[in-house]
Amino acid sequence: MPDVRGIQWLFFDVGDTLVDEWEPVDDIIGQFVREACALGYQVEKQTVRELFAASYRNYEQWPMKLAIRTLISDEGHREQIQEKLKFRKELERPFASADTVLQTLSQHYKIGIIANQSPGTENRLDSYGLRKYVDVLACSAEEGVSKPDPELYAVALKQAGCKPEEAVMIGDRIDNDIIPAKKLGMHTIRILQGYGRFQPELADAERPDWTIESLEELLPLLMVTQNSDN
Repeated sequence: MPDVRGIQWLFFDVGDTLVDEWEPVDDIIGQFVREACALGYQVEKQTVRELFAASYRNYEQWPMKLAIRTLISDEGHREQIQEKLKFRKELERPFASADTVLQTLSQHYKIGIIANQSPGTENRLDSYGLRKYVDVLACSAEEGVSKPDPELYAVALKQAGCKPEEAVMIGDRIDNDIIPAKKLGMHTIRILQGYGRFQPELADAERPDWTIESLEELLPLLMVTQNSDN
């Protein structure tokens, strides 16, 4: 187990880390299927789900673009479908354990967010009852830089007044969450939630320090560590 004595900050991704994106992702997959079928294509929802999983296995950044490119032959139809698709963020819900986990951890650590999100992350976190636990927000829409660019991490660390070795990055994706954080010297925890769980592990230098199955597993991991330091 890595030595994490001296950790002061925990930085979280949002999508499929604190917030369950399954419903809005499956909703936009359904939108695609309906639009494709209306244009005469034979597309099934499960086929698109499998393409999404494959895109994560292959480290594709944009699974919907892969699905459209694979299943829609006509370029005009591709553009027509793409323009109609809308990711309905109102369908997102925090994971059931998110409040308890953040409440407990915030008593021992400072909490930050490093996430690729559309505008309004602070308001959404507030509506979930999670904003009160968060000390620093560094999100792509507001900062003008997106993961996996390490600059977004650097922005968060600067706001926190935190050295990389004093921080842990917690997220579901190896490409967006684990690799850039490790490059800066942060500790890392990967959560196998959402489609990110399909990403295969890479070389030793790009592997997370810990891998867990769900958000609630952070408590025995980080609280044991915290208690052992006291």
